Amino acid sequence: MALDDLGRLAPDLHSLGWTSDHDSWAAGLDGNPEILGRVARVSRGYSLVFTDGDAVMAASSSTHTRTDLAPATGDFVAIQDDQDDGPYIADISPRASALVRRASGRVPEPQVLAANIDLVFVMHGLDRPVNLRRIERQLVISWDSGAQPVILLTKSDVAEDRDTTVASVVDIAGDVPVIAMSTVTGEGVDQMEALLTGQTTAAMFGLSGIGKSTLVNLLSGGVVQRTGEVRAADRRGRHTTVTRDLIPIPDRGLIIDTPGIREIGLWQSYEGMERTFPLIEAAAATCRFADCYHNEEPGCGVRSALNDGTIADDRVDHWKELRAELELQEEQLDEFERRMESRARADAERQRDGERQTKRPSNRDRRQQDTRRKANRRQGRGRRKH
Repeated sequence: MALDDLGRLAPDLHSLGWTSDHDSWAAGLDGNPEILGRVARVSRGYSLVFTDGDAVMAASSSTHTRTDLAPATGDFVAIQDDQDDGPYIADISPRASALVRRASGRVPEPQVLAANIDLVFVMHGLDRPVNLRRIERQLVISWDSGAQPVILLTKSDVAEDRDTTVASVVDIAGDVPVIAMSTVTGEGVDQMEALLTGQTTAAMFGLSGIGKSTLVNLLSGGVVQRTGEVRAADRRGRHTTVTRDLIPIPDRGLIIDTPGIREIGLWQSYEGMERTFPLIEAAAATCRFADCYHNEEPGCGVRSALNDGTIADDRVDHWKELRAELELQEEQLDEFERRMESRARADAERQRDGERQTKRPSNRDRRQQDTRRKANRRQGRGRRKH
């Protein structure tokens, strides 16, 4: 089933997750929006929006919109119709939550992967060696979104040393539920489905080839997402999902299926760090020095917790790495702001110089002024003689 056809699975705004808060937001908008709905997919310059059992393609450029936000999959929006350009997104509701990573590129800026989500399914396939450090990084971003993370360990039917692997994930998960599951045997499926009720929106977050689209197919009771084979050599998928899609699951809420994500750059994820590494963060708060590097400094709470076995070396090393990444990001943002301010000052100075130049009299004006001054001086000399 094509994505625009899936709008029929959400026959009204309520089934899209619309609440009374969105009613209040829409009532306070300037003008009368012709269509209210939720973004199902964002393409270049356009967004597919589900609304009342239908789907509308609306322009989502900055030409018409009254908000600084760029629309993301999961946003609640108001659409108006332009006589010449057609439907366009005029307003975006404030987000209750957002799954955000740092966008690729040298300029530090955020990229919203999914908006207004209740759950983040942090997914990892048990058909490959488990990467605990990657799961920790995913947890940081998931906690920082404002949604509840849930770790889904897929393909448990082909796992080697399943129990040991799952136990290692549970050790780093803290309060996050860990579900080992298989769409082949059905293990863990009921446990996962129990989390999707009513208006719940869940975003799936993981590499290609770990079964995200297969899971959507299972939940929807039909083939709504394409699936592909996984390369045997490296267990990597073939990116059968290339966009972030909002998919209504009848009687189960909504799923946002995302492409496989390999790069997971943090974006100002300080709250996520505290939720993912609570014991380490608490130990660091007891350090004698505020700028402690947690190496050989006296009175280091982290070293003390390491020595008594409260926290593990590998987790501390990764925590330091992520902290350094965030500190570097702050330096980059400060430098970027300084450059922007310097550029703004230079532009202002050039504008002032241009205004001064335009105010300078022309050569003809200067000659006329000189003539008037000379005439005034001659008249003055004549009055003094008399």
